[in-house]
Amino acid sequence: MRPHNTSVLALLLLILLSSGKQSFSQGNLYTARGYWEESTRTNYVTIKQKVEKGDSITDNEKNYIQDYELYLRSYFMRMSQDDKDDYARLKAHWDSKHTEPKISRQPEPDEFEWRARDRISNGLYGLCYGISIVVVTEIKGAGAAGIPLITSGLWMLGPAINPKKYENVTRKTVRANNTGKLLGLGYGAALGLAITGNTENSGKWTLGLSTLGSIVLGEVAFYGQQKKNYSSGHIELMRHYGFLGPWIGLASAIGSGSNSNVGAGAILGGGIAGLLIGNQMAKKYDYSRGDVDAISSLTLISTGLGFAAATESLNANSDVKTLIFIPAATSIAATIWGQRQVRGAHLTDKQGSTINFSTAGAALLGLGTVALTESKSGAVWIGVPSGLALITHQILLHKYKMKNLELNLQRGSIRKRNYDVSFKVTPESYFLNQHIPVKEYSPQVFARLQNPLFKLVLTF
Repeated sequence: MRPHNTSVLALLLLILLSSGKQSFSQGNLYTARGYWEESTRTNYVTIKQKVEKGDSITDNEKNYIQDYELYLRSYFMRMSQDDKDDYARLKAHWDSKHTEPKISRQPEPDEFEWRARDRISNGLYGLCYGISIVVVTEIKGAGAAGIPLITSGLWMLGPAINPKKYENVTRKTVRANNTGKLLGLGYGAALGLAITGNTENSGKWTLGLSTLGSIVLGEVAFYGQQKKNYSSGHIELMRHYGFLGPWIGLASAIGSGSNSNVGAGAILGGGIAGLLIGNQMAKKYDYSRGDVDAISSLTLISTGLGFAAATESLNANSDVKTLIFIPAATSIAATIWGQRQVRGAHLTDKQGSTINFSTAGAALLGLGTVALTESKSGAVWIGVPSGLALITHQILLHKYKMKNLELNLQRGSIRKRNYDVSFKVTPESYFLNQHIPVKEYSPQVFARLQNPLFKLVLTF
């Protein structure tokens, strides 16, 4: 054989031997990395740490540690010498990578975010404030167009300009803030009209104090909610009474024939009284937001029925001014009635909004029905939609209340049970027990190693 051919054959033989060794290494099931991963299993490491600290462990945990360490010793013995050397050399590196903190920014489930309606409402309030500045200062030209846009932008930039103020903001805080802004617009305007009446500068005073009242009351509500952390139902009930009070004050002023100054003062006084009463009512019972939604819709429906009755009385040539007391009285009665009805209901937000949504649909259905009849009676146009809305409201409220009461009873019966029983059958334990190596076949050792076929746990 030629020397050249001998060299070629030797080279081919070397390549085959190398590939064979690599294939064998790849087919080895017991590797250094595999042993490290098995020895760092979470369950094993957790129980091992408890043992090292001297903490007490259960019998099952003791059995698990013994069995698993026997498995690890068997795994290590089956490793090749190269894998054992690799494990000794790379263990520190793998451990350091395993303990490195993983930095991942996951959004918190309850993290607050500014919604589109928040941006729109802030922008509209800022625009309104800017318009009032233009009217009060009588700015002309480009300033009249620019200032409202600037104030609108500033109010939308609030969270960026003063982030510390909004650090712990929640959806309830925003709701309270917006409620204060809205009520402040009306209360401030009422104060301006009560001071000036129908004088020449009454418009400026009314608009200026309206803006000031909105800003002040909005901030009071914002920081008050941040400090007290009222429930959603508490905020909504104060909002309800915040509108009910001015309506009753206005009705009283109209019915008594008072002038504009007195009427505006009655609106302002009714608003303040409404907030105080709403706060006290919310302290007496923990209303949910769904509860207050049901109360508000019932009040609105009953006010409509009151106007229907007033319209019918108007046809009988009654005193026009005093008729306003009828819807005012039905508003108060419905609020009191609604508060009694929702006691114990604990309506969810979905249930309360469904009641509102459905009653509005029933009112539109009634309005369409009246339109088909071509009725000329104002009482019919107001009464039929209000009546259908009331029927829908009562049906849904009764349904949801009974459902929630039944659910609460079921939860109560579960909470009253002072014991718990569990029974579990594990037939696979029979096959596992057959493979447990036991050197000493004494009853005590075998009972400690074997897995139970049946598990009965009675907890008091």
